[in-house]
Amino acid sequence: MKYSQRVTARLIRLAHGLHPALAPSVVALAASPGKSLRASLLAACGRLGLPDEQRLVRLGAIVELIHLASLLHDDVIDGAEVRRGAPAAHVVVGGEAATLAGLACFALVGTETADLDEGLARIVGDAVAGLSYGELMDVERAFDTELPLSVYTELAARKTGDLFGLACVLGAVEGGAADEHVRAAARFGKALGVAFQILDDCLDLESDGVDKPLHTDLRLGLFGAPVLCALRRDTSGELAGLLLSPSLDESAVPQVHRMIVECRGLEEARELAGRWYEDALAELDPLPAGTARDELLATASGMWRGRAR
Repeated sequence: MKYSQRVTARLIRLAHGLHPALAPSVVALAASPGKSLRASLLAACGRLGLPDEQRLVRLGAIVELIHLASLLHDDVIDGAEVRRGAPAAHVVVGGEAATLAGLACFALVGTETADLDEGLARIVGDAVAGLSYGELMDVERAFDTELPLSVYTELAARKTGDLFGLACVLGAVEGGAADEHVRAAARFGKALGVAFQILDDCLDLESDGVDKPLHTDLRLGLFGAPVLCALRRDTSGELAGLLLSPSLDESAVPQVHRMIVECRGLEEARELAGRWYEDALAELDPLPAGTARDELLATASGMWRGRAR
């Protein structure tokens, strides 16, 4: 069985152990996994040394469980009706139950981590705290048309980069990697996470709407990199006026989208993502040549090809 399949199986077993009122929401997400990117990064970093394969699977399940918890909460906050091609949890069981399911996942993460290694609990706890802070920043910046890109990238580093970085650190530590290699892996993961988030913001304007409804963030006032880049170039103020209009609805979105494209918002956002992606790859330089480095490069390249257009 492939590593990703073993992680998914472990994740489903953990989800079944939750309270019967909460388990179905988590099981449904766990049984319909994405690309398990975070677990893949963890496994690759584990190859920097000689990891225990079973522990590597359990650690992979931990980072994916954190990701599931964040998805459950994101969908409640965003009001998104679709997740991974199926109705979002809050649509099925309600917002309160979906939120509690996410909290149960976070609690289970703590239990699992402590069971594996008390020393890892602080590392995981810090990353979860960073992710939570990023989510809070996300909510607080709603409809802020003057949000600086520097604040946005800090948000992305917290909301997404911290979890990518955690995956790399856990794998490297489990493999017994040298301290400098653990630090390099952490920097690689965090930078890759920021690139991932920027590309995700681009997809909010261009996706097929299967995994996540198109323009969800736009309608919620959660302006990502393409919008912020376009706002900086629109000296007329027309785009900001449209975005802040109380009457903004789906019928107005094509005009907003056109202005974002004309102001080179998507183009500039992809360039920004590219710089973070190149920064991530540069962090691989201190790592020893071999399987781990090759796997990390392949995983990063696969993410970039799959999300960049």
